[in-house]
Amino acid sequence: MQFQKVNDPAKIVTDPVLLAALAGQGIDKDGVELWHDYAPCALGKGYSPYAKFYRDLNSSRQYMVVSGLPMVDAYGQPHDLAWRAKNSRIESGNNIFHAVVEGNTTRLIALSDQPDGTKKDAEVCFHPQLFIGGGEVQPLSPLPLLLETDPVNPEYHHNVLEWDYGVCRRRIRIIEGRYLGSWVFTSVPLGDVLIRYNQQGGLRLRLQHPIGIDEEYLPGEYFSDRELPVVIADSAAFYPDANPETSSVDGNVLHNTGGYGTGIVWSSLVAAAGNLCDDATNTFVAMGLYSDTVSARWRTIYRGIVLFNTASLPDDAIISAASLSLYGYAKADSLSCSPNINIYSSNPASNNALAGGDYAGIGTAHFCDTPITYSGWSNAGYNDFSLNASGLAGISKTGVSKFGVRNASYDVANSSPAWVSAVGSNMQCYASERGTGYKPRLVVTYSLGTAVSSGDSGAGAESSSLTAGELKISGDAGSGNEAICLRNFSVAESGSGTENALAQKQVIAGDAGAGAETSDLEKSLLGSTVVGSDMKLHVHRGRVGFPHKEVNI
Repeated sequence: MQFQKVNDPAKIVTDPVLLAALAGQGIDKDGVELWHDYAPCALGKGYSPYAKFYRDLNSSRQYMVVSGLPMVDAYGQPHDLAWRAKNSRIESGNNIFHAVVEGNTTRLIALSDQPDGTKKDAEVCFHPQLFIGGGEVQPLSPLPLLLETDPVNPEYHHNVLEWDYGVCRRRIRIIEGRYLGSWVFTSVPLGDVLIRYNQQGGLRLRLQHPIGIDEEYLPGEYFSDRELPVVIADSAAFYPDANPETSSVDGNVLHNTGGYGTGIVWSSLVAAAGNLCDDATNTFVAMGLYSDTVSARWRTIYRGIVLFNTASLPDDAIISAASLSLYGYAKADSLSCSPNINIYSSNPASNNALAGGDYAGIGTAHFCDTPITYSGWSNAGYNDFSLNASGLAGISKTGVSKFGVRNASYDVANSSPAWVSAVGSNMQCYASERGTGYKPRLVVTYSLGTAVSSGDSGAGAESSSLTAGELKISGDAGSGNEAICLRNFSVAESGSGTENALAQKQVIAGDAGAGAETSDLEKSLLGSTVVGSDMKLHVHRGRVGFPHKEVNI
């Protein structure tokens, strides 16, 4: 068969994660085209606001490239992430939610029903106040500055508002499906920090360091041993579908015993319940190990959780390969233990928010046969984990695929590294909140059918029974009977005897020889003359595609 090359520039593969997956499988990228762009899942299987679908023009392989951000709204329209001035207000462009800013007051409005039960048009209005050492700090100007380029992700423009408070800067970022508020401290505050949001309405912000439902608090000493800038986050996530099985989240979970001197033995920390999490900032610690000042005692273990909405995979998809990719942000090895990192299962209590207790739900059976070493972890690109059979089995065709990230050599092995006082080792990556170009990705390779051809030169009978997603073409040059029975499709061809095609839904029958063909169908019958013995059928959503010809059924 002549190699088919993609000619439409709009359909050429440019996604670096997919390009890496194709190279790893030995697939020529020039023969793979964009098939379905981001779209509402209401269109059915093969369409998703979280994923693009590609197909190989020279085989039955198809590819789903999915991330945690919805890239179109509930109606399939692309997002407009730029802020715009309207009279005395500043308003966001098209998104899954709407934001309005007047001075230092912000309103967020849900534009569709949400997985947590929030209804369309629900909103929250808030006017944050900053207190340091008990005294209120006012912004230098009540009007925000619109930044030309997003300081977190240069891929975005005009999507960040900023207020200058002197000791810190207050920012509001808008990306796909996310409101991301932050307080960026570039110097150490002279006292404890309290932030009061004064929220009103049916929605609530998710606070990184909450006390109650409306305030965040950090003691002054929190800042003393941390590298500046220190960021305190508030956020809200919005989804295009109210079904909780179509949402996703990523971030880290951990168990922390407290301040220095509170550490416990390694095995107890590995088996701990978990008590903290972070799913709202731009980066997360995918794995981390931290020691105490007390000999042979340990304070903290970090683990990661990454969920993907893969419900748009076809029900009859036969998954042959998958790779999970995390864009590295930083790493440190003060323990000098050379930790590694691998992918496992996870089972968080919610599909759209993490909890500290999710720490204990991350599995120990590895989903990738080759952990990434400390030296192999990149801080300047994607780190790709090729999933093994267990990992492929963890991919859902009806809901959310749930993955965990852990250190393999010490955490999973339940064997402590050599103790060094008050230090740690970690590998960090970007979260979905970083946005386009950096968010965690999953590439799934699959096919909808396996083509098998067989023949013989003698007289006899051949028959096969196959389930959906399979196709067999059989024939012989002698006088005999051939029968093919499929659940969804049947083909009989090229014999000089009697051929029967029985199908539950559709039958395609053709004969180049002398004989009789009979069909018993439930819905439809098509006749076709078959030329040659290497015809391939490509089936998708009720469509049968022939080379250079397509038939709707």
